[in-house]
Amino acid sequence: MRILTLAIGIAMVLVSTTGIAMAAITTTGSLSETSSLVWTISTGAIDGVLVPGERQSTTVYGDTTQADDGTSSYTKTFNFDTKNMNQGQYNVDSTKMFTFDGTGDGNGTGRATSNEYIGIETMGIPGSTDVWPAFHNTVNAGSSFDLAKGSVLTKAQSRTVTAYPGAAPVVLNYGIRVQGLDNEPAVGSVRSFMNGHLEQGRGTTPDKASDLGFSQQASVSGLIYKFDQTYHYESGLNR
Repeated sequence: MRILTLAIGIAMVLVSTTGIAMAAITTTGSLSETSSLVWTISTGAIDGVLVPGERQSTTVYGDTTQADDGTSSYTKTFNFDTKNMNQGQYNVDSTKMFTFDGTGDGNGTGRATSNEYIGIETMGIPGSTDVWPAFHNTVNAGSSFDLAKGSVLTKAQSRTVTAYPGAAPVVLNYGIRVQGLDNEPAVGSVRSFMNGHLEQGRGTTPDKASDLGFSQQASVSGLIYKFDQTYHYESGLNR
């Protein structure tokens, strides 16, 4: 799924913050992992009111993975960087690899569940000399699964801060792939989604001239030989 619209990336960072988190776990029994992020940045003050020429964005990310009564292998890399980004670079970049076998502890009743999401909200009001219209866009994507056996790979990325307005589009990417183990299908259920609400003005007036909502989701259950979904949202003056 690919969505294109208009938003302008924030082009100012007062203090650049970089964070890299890595996790690698292999266990028989129980596993639990939870992570979350909420990040808001603005070219002005974060006071609930946009002034002419101001642009603001909020990025959210969350992931909870739980496994019981089985053998689990879990690897995750999470990169977060507030600096200005160009094409091919992301402020948030997460990769998760997970395998689970619910028969691993001998009783065959194990389950693994997970819920992961990433979202961005971008908004701006043009100044008197700006060539871009007012906008307010919200986009979310993610997945969930409940497996007795299988392997999962997910990728979540977003870019909301760019080198200068129009240098690179605002982007949200999400993908999930689920397959089986040892040439057998995965067993359980999987769901993935992307949705958004895009509002845009015309010229330098803040009046709304366009309103678009969209959503897409896919789900499977039972014996899963392959589930592969990729979502892409892109918004900017130049792309």
